[in-house]
Amino acid sequence: MPANKRLNSREIADQLRKKIESGEYLPGSVLPSERELIETYGISSATASKVTGLLKSTGLVESQVGRGVFVRRRTQLIRHAHDRYARHWREAGKAPFRAEVEAQGRTARVEVTDIARLVPEKWVNERLALPIGTEVVRRENTYFVDDHAVQIVNTYIPLSIAADTPLEVAVPGPGGIYAAFEQLGHRLTRMLEEVQARMPRTDEAQRLNASPGTPVLDVLHISYDQDETPMDVSHFVLRGDENVLTYELPTD
Repeated sequence: MPANKRLNSREIADQLRKKIESGEYLPGSVLPSERELIETYGISSATASKVTGLLKSTGLVESQVGRGVFVRRRTQLIRHAHDRYARHWREAGKAPFRAEVEAQGRTARVEVTDIARLVPEKWVNERLALPIGTEVVRRENTYFVDDHAVQIVNTYIPLSIAADTPLEVAVPGPGGIYAAFEQLGHRLTRMLEEVQARMPRTDEAQRLNASPGTPVLDVLHISYDQDETPMDVSHFVLRGDENVLTYELPTD
């Protein structure tokens, strides 16, 4: 490459990305400003803006208004699927999310944004083994770790189970909704989860404050009671860069 060759925006962004990944720029550190990029690389203001945009699209950096562009702190939440629904947590009065977050030394918060009776999309009725068009209760939540949104969860419960019970209340009681299920005679005995990765919808990215290019993990969770009746279907949307899913599976 000739010594005087001017780098383009993608080449500059790639150089900075490598410095982030190598640890030269640590989490929380500020990156060169657009003015500094212009002076260092002899590029235009428009090219400097493209460099910043390309870095944001990787999910490695984030802008802070009036302060600059910073390397994102990426402390991931580990979701232990084999343990988070264990009865001992309910007996201790802790819902699955709160239990796993606090076990990792962090602070959990759940914002219940809506509880409503409605006719859901066809797939919900099918997963709950209900006739198409049957009304259900939907609980809409956003989950926060250290006041940072990491998960969006919509939980659908048959109206025959949830109607006029604590399941239609924002805080159903100690132990969360699965403790409430058990108090209503529905003991959790089996779960099914389907996981896929995808890019978020615009509204999902906004609610999770996710940078462009940040994928999400799409988890569909179905719980069954002692009679093999589906108790709920929960649709999780998790930031792919903020969550790790672990599964411990039997071999016999």
